[in-house]
Amino acid sequence: MGKLLMMDLHGSETSHNDSPSPTVTFTVDMLTVALLISSILYTFCLVLAQRKYSTLNRRNREMGTKKLLVLSVGLVCAVRIMTILGVVAMNIANVRAHYSLQPTDQYLSATTEVKNQKFYDKAMTVLFDLPNCIVVSTYALLTLVWAECFLESRFHTESTLEWKRSGLKCYMVFNALLYATQLVLYTCIFFVPSDKSVRTIIYAAITGINFTAVSIVLIFYLYLSVNFSGFPFRSQRLRESYSKLSRIMALWTLTRIVWGIATLLVYIYNIELLQDSNTPVWSF
Repeated sequence: MGKLLMMDLHGSETSHNDSPSPTVTFTVDMLTVALLISSILYTFCLVLAQRKYSTLNRRNREMGTKKLLVLSVGLVCAVRIMTILGVVAMNIANVRAHYSLQPTDQYLSATTEVKNQKFYDKAMTVLFDLPNCIVVSTYALLTLVWAECFLESRFHTESTLEWKRSGLKCYMVFNALLYATQLVLYTCIFFVPSDKSVRTIIYAAITGINFTAVSIVLIFYLYLSVNFSGFPFRSQRLRESYSKLSRIMALWTLTRIVWGIATLLVYIYNIELLQDSNTPVWSF
């Protein structure tokens, strides 16, 4: 008498005390909140990119570097949103995956649980770093758009069309090398036995890619500034457009430098980016 009875899907009665129902706990911590806020900001940027593309498409139906840049920014935002939501889902589900690949000697046995943990760690590394090369590619494309604006804003005797063709060829070669490097790195994560050596290569590559891209942009900027220093601007409006785009380039360059330094510090000090279970916001 007085027992709580539950009806299962087949219509039979079972005692609540005899077979307690399993409970699933979802913990939302500061990491999850930060990632959700980031996904909202990326969604806002994605909406802005879509509006900008619609505006450019109404002006000219042909695909140019400006449209390609806007599409690349939109792709970055979309991939970032998906990867962030993936990390959030794993974090809420209490899948304690690590961003930093752990050295092999930290695993004391080859149990199924340990193997699954190693797979989660590798998958999380790929998931969290997946958009990085797309961002660098977008940065290179922004440099190409900036160079076109530089040439169009000045009087000069050079062939703008030849400059555009050469720039697109260099961009294609840079992209091919960039994504080939990314593919090799992610292949090493899953198929090279030594996690410690792979971890070293990954962080060195990420830092090197960012600093290499910034160095190429700075050299290119100095080259254009020296070769076209004697040519005046066509109009004040074009000069203002060039100045505005130059400020955007400077901001992107600064963020690439900061990101490269950040990845270097993460490697040197073995900083764990995706573990925040000690600061829960709420649990249910």
